[in-house]
Amino acid sequence: MQRAMNSCLAAVMALLVLGGVGCTMAREVAKQGGHYQVRDLTPVTALNVLDHPPVEVVRAGQARAVVFVADGKPGPELKLMVKELIEVVRLSTGATLEQVAEPPGPEQAAIIIGDCGETRRAGIDAATIPVEGFEVKTAANRVYLVGSTIALPPGSDPWATWRNAGTAWAVADFLERFVDVRWYWPTAVGGRTITRRETLTVPAVHYADAPAFRMRKYHPWEGWKLPSKVHPSDKVKLPFAPDAIPDGVKAIHMPSYLPLVRGGNSWPYQIKSHEPQNLQRLPKAYREENADMFELKEDGSRNFRMFCYSSQKALDYLLAGCEKTWDQKKGVTWVTATCVTVSPGDSRVECHCADCKATIAAGGGGIDGTSRVLALFVKRMCEAVQERWPDKKVIYLPYWNYQECPKDVEYPDNLVVMVAMTTYPLHLSVQPENFEEGLERIRVWRAKTSTPIMTWDYCVAWSYGAYQYPHVIREHHKAIKGQVVGTFVNGWTLGEWTTTAPSLYVWMKALWNPELDVDAVFDEMCLRLYGKAGGTVRELMQLETDLWEKGEWQKERVKIPGGWYVPDSLFPRVWTPEIAQQMKLLRDKALSELADDPVGRQRFLYWTWTFDAFLQDVKRRTIGDQ
Repeated sequence: MQRAMNSCLAAVMALLVLGGVGCTMAREVAKQGGHYQVRDLTPVTALNVLDHPPVEVVRAGQARAVVFVADGKPGPELKLMVKELIEVVRLSTGATLEQVAEPPGPEQAAIIIGDCGETRRAGIDAATIPVEGFEVKTAANRVYLVGSTIALPPGSDPWATWRNAGTAWAVADFLERFVDVRWYWPTAVGGRTITRRETLTVPAVHYADAPAFRMRKYHPWEGWKLPSKVHPSDKVKLPFAPDAIPDGVKAIHMPSYLPLVRGGNSWPYQIKSHEPQNLQRLPKAYREENADMFELKEDGSRNFRMFCYSSQKALDYLLAGCEKTWDQKKGVTWVTATCVTVSPGDSRVECHCADCKATIAAGGGGIDGTSRVLALFVKRMCEAVQERWPDKKVIYLPYWNYQECPKDVEYPDNLVVMVAMTTYPLHLSVQPENFEEGLERIRVWRAKTSTPIMTWDYCVAWSYGAYQYPHVIREHHKAIKGQVVGTFVNGWTLGEWTTTAPSLYVWMKALWNPELDVDAVFDEMCLRLYGKAGGTVRELMQLETDLWEKGEWQKERVKIPGGWYVPDSLFPRVWTPEIAQQMKLLRDKALSELADDPVGRQRFLYWTWTFDAFLQDVKRRTIGDQ
């Protein structure tokens, strides 16, 4: 009986998703191993389905359902998603769904959002849904979108935020899977695609989902003002081509975009990187009285911007911050409600005191030795915190020249680690050696902790040239699933959400679930965004992917110990004049095909923001080589 119901479910979903879509590609709906999915979306878990007629949300352009939000104090993600639900349905069907303040009667079709008495009577136990997970379930005249209500540790704040936003993610999934919307980049610059239809019905369905990674953060979360730089070192901001930016758009606003692709965080242990900062602003008398708390320079003077990590006074200083925050409720910058950070200032650790020099020598010198200094300091911190505050954690960010993990140092079970993937940022993990060594660093640190670790990875757009690396993103996240609780994706410039936006979209999706058909994502993206030019743009996107993931430049390994940037010397090895010409022909062909499609053309000009500057860069470098 269940097999027949699931087969019927898959067939009905296929009809629903195919209906009214303005693309030539069919939306495949496949059932595999208890999961069913639209081809370009992540899979969900099929559950028992009730037998009832389809739920009418809109019929012939007229609203048939209302929206009821059960949570009286919805979080920012849920507020955004409810607003998006009403707007997207309106743009898709022409009908505006009414949001009602009270649960409607059973005769009124409704989308019920969040945990309430009715959803519990319908069999959805929100208290047992995994953190940030959700269920989508239908009944007669009802679509239930319910997220987890598992409580997280208190103390989330604007500087260390965690939330269980499962209900918001239920709304996002419903919009993608049933209303057929996609958000490839911010809506204001053309990144949202919507399917037009007069009627919207939802078949009998019941499924669940939850994120593979609980931290899915991107920086800079606030976005960029326009015009913007491509490289942080650029002296001149690069203008967009005419018509690339719609009238009135003055900034690329990421806070209203990232939740649409489920960028969020429910992991309550958050790093306060490079804290405490501004140590040099401590009173001069205090610094002089406690000079041995600070790093000793080779010339015998003190670096008042950096601790000496062999110093008991430095340890006591950080612990005093714990006491002030956890016991006195006053707060300091390096302590959150759940943990205390150990993260030196944003530079190399280079203390020349006798204790540090002895520890560095015992550790083998260099990065290994400096890493040992920090490892032993962190161990002492963990022991002290565990003794006084057994419910709190110590969070450590190995970075700069102290990023290695000494295998002989063991820690109490209150250590949380965020590993910075400086030597092996994900866009350089296209090289197999980097890929494997990056995974090994994760494995080594994970073996030292009682909880999954976090990673701090880099997507910094370093070039005007266009490159994509979606398969590497997917395979990396498959490999780290279970060892890593999530990633802080460290970007910098707008190029990440223009030139490499296809890969960044895949990255956000893979952080939700790496079981993703990335080729289908790119297929669908090109057809949805670029219409008649979809095939040509897909060819260009594939060239960018093959160029990076399979390029000849990989024959010589690119490794950047202690850094995160991609060396500028790589440019001419990746983008030869012949490759640039090939890309230009495809770019020009796509623009020609988009001549009578202003929406598609705007999107294409936005995505190819850096293209003309890239061609000039190739020309300049080629002339310089002659």
